[in-house]
Amino acid sequence: MASELVHFAPVLRGAAQQPPLQHFHAALRTGGDKVRIAFYGASSVAADRYTGYLRHYLQARFGDGGPGFVAVVPLWRWHRHGAVRVTATKHWRVEHAQRKTGKLDGRYGLLGASVHSGNKRAKTTVAARKGATPVDSVELWYLAQPDGGTAAVSVNGQSMTLDTGSPEFSPAYLAAEGFAPGPVALTIKPTGDGEVRLFGAVLERAGPGVVVDALGIGGTRAANMVLWDPPVWRDNLQRRDPALWVLAYGANESVDEDEPIATYRANLEDVMARLAAAAPEASCLLVGPVDFQREVTEPAPAWVERERCTDIIQVQREVAAAAGCGFFDAKAMMGGDGSMDAWSTAEPPLAKADHLHYTPLGYTHLGRVLTDAIMADFDDPPPR
Repeated sequence: MASELVHFAPVLRGAAQQPPLQHFHAALRTGGDKVRIAFYGASSVAADRYTGYLRHYLQARFGDGGPGFVAVVPLWRWHRHGAVRVTATKHWRVEHAQRKTGKLDGRYGLLGASVHSGNKRAKTTVAARKGATPVDSVELWYLAQPDGGTAAVSVNGQSMTLDTGSPEFSPAYLAAEGFAPGPVALTIKPTGDGEVRLFGAVLERAGPGVVVDALGIGGTRAANMVLWDPPVWRDNLQRRDPALWVLAYGANESVDEDEPIATYRANLEDVMARLAAAAPEASCLLVGPVDFQREVTEPAPAWVERERCTDIIQVQREVAAAAGCGFFDAKAMMGGDGSMDAWSTAEPPLAKADHLHYTPLGYTHLGRVLTDAIMADFDDPPPR
């Protein structure tokens, strides 16, 4: 059975390290307020499958805080969110650090990706998926800027105007007021009088509960965060005030053969230092890459291990321990070296033929094991 290919993998820590998720667990025990997770990653996070499992489990157990931060325009064709459906006209431009052209100013906000348009024919809609719980708090996050344009906004039938004009560039926020609580229905339409640049929207419910922000961009790397404008991003992150931040990268970096592994380590340490400085009280966790193999044709067609992927996992484990963060080994969860081939040929398959991405069932297994690993010390605290 395919489920026999799935193994429990604990959250690892350094030999002399305190439980790395203790602040997050303490926030869950205390209750009475929002407990937020900022979960950064690449395409697998942007698909919101395994992060969606984590969100569903934690909200069922500790309270539903709402969908959290969502992009208001799809970043690419496979971008999705488990709680809302996002649809947009073609008149929007997506910007992020993985792109080589466009706005390279780093003003991408919390997610690391912004969208903009000044076309009055542009429109985007964020609508609750079937069965989604009601929200009673909607806040638009945007870039205030010189010559910034306006947009007509509707939240659950309540109309308001977003004005992004400002003498200086800065992160800004517009809270919707007076709308009827319920499954979210958000529409944004620029009026055509200037560029409107958006970071996303925060959709939440009043009262205590857990919120998981799935902050994924397809094809990206952890080091892209170095290129984000620090004041804009830091202001956004601190406004979210996460109890836990997660970095789930490594597979895309596995193909960067021209980059010395020492450079990869230095960039990762830089990124983690930025997160630690912006959210000094938060717990932290690194999720390692999957068993990302490469295909060879000689002497015979086969899938073989990437040495650089192995090196990246080792670096992540060492850097996490040195920073007091946890490390979750996704490759070990799959069964170690060569497991991706077994996952992709299982019946039913747990991974796709590209030997990189999982199927929805595979992501469900990843979400289940990761959630169990995150909650292990909460449910069975280690002796002190």
